[in-house]
Amino acid sequence: MRADLIKRTGLERQETSLARSSHVFIVNLQGAVSHGEDVVDGRRLPFAPRRAGSLIYVPPGSEWLGWDEGEATAAYLLVSVQQDLAVDVFAEKMRHRLPNPRPAIGFRNSAVEMALQRIAMEVTHPDPLSVTMVESQAMQLIVQMARMNGFPHNPAKGGLSSFDLKHTLEMIDTSNRTPTLPDLANAVGLSRFHFWRAFKQSTGMTPYAFMATRRLEKSSEMLRTTTLSATQIALECNFGSSSHFTTAFKRAFGVTPTEFRNLCQT
Repeated sequence: MRADLIKRTGLERQETSLARSSHVFIVNLQGAVSHGEDVVDGRRLPFAPRRAGSLIYVPPGSEWLGWDEGEATAAYLLVSVQQDLAVDVFAEKMRHRLPNPRPAIGFRNSAVEMALQRIAMEVTHPDPLSVTMVESQAMQLIVQMARMNGFPHNPAKGGLSSFDLKHTLEMIDTSNRTPTLPDLANAVGLSRFHFWRAFKQSTGMTPYAFMATRRLEKSSEMLRTTTLSATQIALECNFGSSSHFTTAFKRAFGVTPTEFRNLCQT
């Protein structure tokens, strides 16, 4: 596999032409794209404005053409994962074939973003264990894309209704404090046990893990786009203290919030 940090300065418009025999992942580390055009394998895709944290995936053998315009200063991480590695992960370790992957331009996925951010940190601050860490994160990328592309499984039953799930997510995202399990369960009229089980079946995560991931996503976005201190961001994102924020952030991204901000600004 290969990882490259790409920076753009003084150029508001860029042309895209990418075709490789490997899985290609791109994460937007800095800068926003307001409009443009994306064509994959001859098919025009609806263009979605992209900002820091937006993701792009181009499967092996596909061709991505287009152009975009946005902020003059931008930075990206491009990771190429050889097709053989992806095949080995499923054929040898999971006893399954890799599902036919589909291209995705400008999507969001916290697990994919975190894996790419960890790779970015290792590329920027390498040590003797960086190669092993990068390879492990590459496997995470392949597994997550397989899940997004319909990896065969038995669909979970008994999850939250679409209305209750939407209401719960809005409550999590807009609350001034982190909702408790009883808060969320009462809001949809379920017992704590039944809500916990239904939420996990609907999202694949427990309520606590989901809210922790949401807080980390929000904090990383604020570190990239605001000048607020780490302590202020910790309070805004409902962390118990700045030390709790630093510990949780480093566990997820491999660096402290300050180191993460410095990376995004370089």
